[in-house]
Amino acid sequence: MSGRPSDPPLQFSPYVPGTAEEDIPGSPEGERPLKLASNENPLGPSPRALEAAHRALQQSHRYPEGSGRLLRQALSRKWKFPAEQILLGNGSTEIVEMLARAFVGKGAGAVTATPSFIMYRIAVLSANGSCREVPLKNQRFDLPAMAGACDESTSLVYVANPNNPTGTYATKAELEDYFGRVPDSVLTVLDEAYAEYLDQADYPSGADLLRQGRRIIVLRTFSKAYGLAGIRMGYALASREVISVLDRGRSPFNTSRVAQAAALAALEDQEHLQRSRESNRFGLQFLQQALASRGIRFTPSVANFLLVHCEGPAETAYEALLRKGIITRPLAPYGLPNSLRITVGTDRENRRLLAALEQTLQIPGPGAF
Repeated sequence: MSGRPSDPPLQFSPYVPGTAEEDIPGSPEGERPLKLASNENPLGPSPRALEAAHRALQQSHRYPEGSGRLLRQALSRKWKFPAEQILLGNGSTEIVEMLARAFVGKGAGAVTATPSFIMYRIAVLSANGSCREVPLKNQRFDLPAMAGACDESTSLVYVANPNNPTGTYATKAELEDYFGRVPDSVLTVLDEAYAEYLDQADYPSGADLLRQGRRIIVLRTFSKAYGLAGIRMGYALASREVISVLDRGRSPFNTSRVAQAAALAALEDQEHLQRSRESNRFGLQFLQQALASRGIRFTPSVANFLLVHCEGPAETAYEALLRKGIITRPLAPYGLPNSLRITVGTDRENRRLLAALEQTLQIPGPGAF
């Protein structure tokens, strides 16, 4: 029996999520497990989002409206783009995968940075595309090098702004320079998953760049500042042409009735969003000052997490913190074997973390904190 030989297996590791709270005991003192591994909002969802989700559950026997029309219309009002330029996804990660399926494949590929969000690489390789990874420069995107890595086979460039896992960002001037270098044929994916946490004057707006006619697609999510990580809702802003391409390959009913309702209510609850922003701003400043005063090295961040650098393998610190009921994220899969990513928690959670770090890393505390 003759035939075409099967393709070789894909050569990459699957995405590994952070350790779940259900998988570990609490602290020896009887405190509940503290998850600081996945950059979630420690305040939780908006109460209005929870109420809307509960109401939507009563209609769980009905399929959702396929395109998420009401949420897209609300996002249209927020961003001043036609609803036809907005696409919903089961988290923004699904849209990362849609983009790879639509724009890369054998003979085509993408450029991204390393270390950055691992799903960019996984999505491209899953679509049988090639993926060029450009090293960060001083923990930040080397955008000129990324533009220079593009050739006639490059369809996409993935830019996480701010970047995960470093918490650093590309400025307006740096992105303007990048767009002067990148080929016109390339679609730039600007992933703004953590953008709600930023208020820096030089932070660029992907929506503004889209209005200027840049060939980009902007990704946003309700998983971070809006506190809906477990419900899974993300969205994209792009030209009608790009959204149309993605929409044709979109799985029917890819976002649930509950997720649509919760996201719509969360979008309208700006007070909860502001509380989340303020809590993170206070917690991030507190943690950075406290770590610096203890001689713990970290990468300064603008997001809701910190990249903390250990003197040896981070897995050792991760296991020690785990025994104290605290879950962090060791980053060997990102090529950072001596680093942990730690989410900013509430004030009480941050203080619990610091006390555990002092014991784990065997450093003297500066006194009361």
